Amino acid sequence: MRIVPRDGLPDADVSVLLLHSLNDDWIRVLRQDAARAGGRPVPVVAMADSVSEQHLALAVEYGLTSFLYRSASSLDQLLDATVEASSGRSRFPDELVGHLIAELAHQQRRLTMSQFARRGGLAPRGIEVLRMLSEGLNTLEISERMSYSERTIKGIIHEAVKQLNCKNRTQAVARAVRAGIL
Repeated sequence: MRIVPRDGLPDADVSVLLLHSLNDDWIRVLRQDAARAGGRPVPVVAMADSVSEQHLALAVEYGLTSFLYRSASSLDQLLDATVEASSGRSRFPDELVGHLIAELAHQQRRLTMSQFARRGGLAPRGIEVLRMLSEGLNTLEISERMSYSERTIKGIIHEAVKQLNCKNRTQAVARAVRAGIL
């Protein structure tokens, strides 16, 4: 192993961070390093006392491949994680893997929603009206919330029902829920 200064990071095989907490400041550092590396971040191994779910997901986006809790890890485990990262493998505590899987599922639902909406031709306001219908609001309540006339809301609902190839608003809401739009 050879230690290089931060400006030599683009040439490094793995970046190792020893931190108190993986926080906004370190996410900014990871983002900058990924940008400097041309969008292809160097694999990062972090050892810290804490990390939030939000920071974990962002750090993975910017190259985090392994995370170890300082209190539960040894120097040998850090070295092993570093060697593993250099060959494309990852190491995370089980509870963090669960958070990452949940975040991946959330991102997949958003992508599916976007793709479904484009295929179905649903406008964002059509999706919003379907969401409010799914919450039990009637057309008058929706029109008040969105500052549209009740007639406009009925038109948006009609268009969404037609675009989703449904018979009625209830079926359109159910189809949107099953497709992950709502």
